[in-house]
Amino acid sequence: MMTSSARRSQPRGRGSRERILACAVDLFARHGFEAMTMRQLGEAAGLDNSSLYRHFPSKAALVDAVLDRVAADVFSTVAPRFDPSIPPSLQILEDICAVAGLHLFDHPAAARLIVHWLMSTGDAGPGLKVAVPASDTSRPAGKLVAHLLSWIAHGVKKGALRKHAKLETLVVLFGALLLRPATYGHLLVSLEPRRSRAAARKAWERELRAAVRGVFTP
Repeated sequence: MMTSSARRSQPRGRGSRERILACAVDLFARHGFEAMTMRQLGEAAGLDNSSLYRHFPSKAALVDAVLDRVAADVFSTVAPRFDPSIPPSLQILEDICAVAGLHLFDHPAAARLIVHWLMSTGDAGPGLKVAVPASDTSRPAGKLVAHLLSWIAHGVKKGALRKHAKLETLVVLFGALLLRPATYGHLLVSLEPRRSRAAARKAWERELRAAVRGVFTP
């Protein structure tokens, strides 16, 4: 039987872990994986080093957890669109990409963190090596990629979607998912100071849907 003190400690532990992850997303997005220090994270989360390392034994473990958290959030947002009872269609693919793109627009730190991840994975130089979880289907990013590729393949087979000519086309589309969310609040505000956030959000959705149609219209 769990004691009252053990019951009280569990929520505190989970709360500390969640606070660490939330602060880590923002700090990694701002500074990158290599430059962000555990000292900065401890100050932001209001925890000492012993508390940080109790939840995450290394910075690499923290990076993995942060990437899994961001990918899981995106996956949980789009997962309801992968309904096996509904045949794939261009409209549904538009909706999937729009939902993912708007989620990242509403969470720009997550979008910038993914950009840092993409820039870090191919770095052969010294420093922190960031794993590439997109091919590991036991992790959220891998599950998301596998679901999307399988769903697109099914749509192509049914004639609902055009087969993309090159893998680079999908990479460009994925980049489009990140560009506006990752730069909003910095580049976009300086270029479009009079556009409201709501107007920018709607414009981004229109552009993203147009990009999907341009790639996948049969």
